[in-house]
Amino acid sequence: MSVSVVAPPPTVPLFTITPEEPAAEAARLIAASRLGSVPVQDRSGRVVGLVSEHDIVRIVASRAMGLRGLAVAEVMSPEAVAIGPDTSAEAALSLMQQRGLRHLPLCTADGRLLGVVGLGDLVGGR
Repeated sequence: MSVSVVAPPPTVPLFTITPEEPAAEAARLIAASRLGSVPVQDRSGRVVGLVSEHDIVRIVASRAMGLRGLAVAEVMSPEAVAIGPDTSAEAALSLMQQRGLRHLPLCTADGRLLGVVGLGDLVGGR
């Protein structure tokens, strides 16, 4: 079964952020939307990374000034690990386990965001 079947296109707006925006804005977006992460898109709309609750907490805990003065690019997970709509649910879950991830951007072949697949989508938690 593919992830596009397990996690169909979202019925709520997709929240995204750019690498240049303040990291504090990413934290506000994550908190307000009650999401665990937000995809980071470049100006052309391609996914270039993901900023997660974990990324935010790690910086706040290790830096006296917290997020102040930091851009999203400085706190996001730098490697955009994404999957396509034809990726099997098993392959997505395996990738999450191998990389220690809880969310994967679901993208077209050219990196355009279709949605975000969460661990709960794959194990039936939602």
